[in-house]
Amino acid sequence: MTVKHKYYGFSLIESVIFIVIVGIAITGTVTLFTTNVSHSHEPLLRQKAISLANMYMDEILRKKWNEATPNGGGRVAAGDIVAIGDDGDSRAAYDDIDDYHNLSDNPPKDQTGTDLNDFSGYSVTVSVTEPSSAWHSIPAADVRKIEVSVTTPMSETISLVAYRSNF
Repeated sequence: MTVKHKYYGFSLIESVIFIVIVGIAITGTVTLFTTNVSHSHEPLLRQKAISLANMYMDEILRKKWNEATPNGGGRVAAGDIVAIGDDGDSRAAYDDIDDYHNLSDNPPKDQTGTDLNDFSGYSVTVSVTEPSSAWHSIPAADVRKIEVSVTTPMSETISLVAYRSNF
C-alpha cells in the first residue's frame, strides 16, 4: 500500500511575494503617517492665532465708539467725531476704538503692555477704518471696520473683521 504525502506550507516564491507585498504596504502606511505627523501642529497654531485675534477684538469692541461718546452709550453728533488714530497715549489709556488704528504688537501684549509669553513668534496688527460706502444703509461716517490680523510663526495670517456703528 502506497501512502501519498501531502505537503502543507509555503514555497520560497510565495514567501518572497508575501514579503514584497507587505513591504510595499508598510512603506505606503509609514509615508502617509509621516506626512500627517509633520503637519499636525498647524491646526494648533491656527487655533492659537484665532484665540489671540479674539482677545484683541474683544478688547477693542469693549471700548467707546469715540471719545465724545457719553458714558452708558449714545450716538455722537457728527461734529464731535475725532479723527481715526491713537491719541499718542499708551495702549492702557486707549478709551475708544479709533485709538487702536495701526496698532502693531510683536510680540503680542495684553492691554497693560505685558508680553504674552504663550504667543511668542506671533505678531498682531489692527486696522480701524471707515468703509468706503454706506454699510447696510448706515452712513459710512457712522461705521468703523475693525480688522485684527495675526501672523503665526509659520507666516500664516488669520484675520477677524468686525463692524461697529455709532449708536
